[in-house]
Amino acid sequence: MTIVKISLFKVHAERNVDVKGGQVNIKNNVSITNVEDLDFGVPGKNGLKFTFNFTCLYQPELGNIEVHGQVIFAGDEETIKATQDSWKADKKIPLPVMREVVNAALHKGNIQAIKVSEEVNLPSPLPLPKVNPEPATPEDAAPAAPANDAEPAQPPPKEE
Repeated sequence: MTIVKISLFKVHAERNVDVKGGQVNIKNNVSITNVEDLDFGVPGKNGLKFTFNFTCLYQPELGNIEVHGQVIFAGDEETIKATQDSWKADKKIPLPVMREVVNAALHKGNIQAIKVSEEVNLPSPLPLPKVNPEPATPEDAAPAAPANDAEPAQPPPKEE
């Protein structure tokens, strides 16, 4: 089972400029909306095209980001057949296939949403890493610089 390609066909971001600041809750979601057969033209290699929607909702009504795309998946005939049958029967995908496809869609959707959120002044949909300004131990602390109004430190007197 392999993810062959992930492509996007729609990216939409909207920010409500009338909403004032405050606590913002962000809800991310990905859903598979369609599964289609895909013929690679190679004997023994079958594939599926999964269409997905990735959404970030900013509450209270601050804005939203939508990313629509497709994940191209290749697998053995048995896996492809089982996935097709499950989708046609009840719009479900077997767990091993779903794990790969949804993780690929989340990865692509989150990266795109981070880029777009900056353009429309929405908070990043994922917490970005930050440097912790406090030292882990007192030994790691750098010496404090003197305040502007303090006299500069004098070197210790020389011993004769």
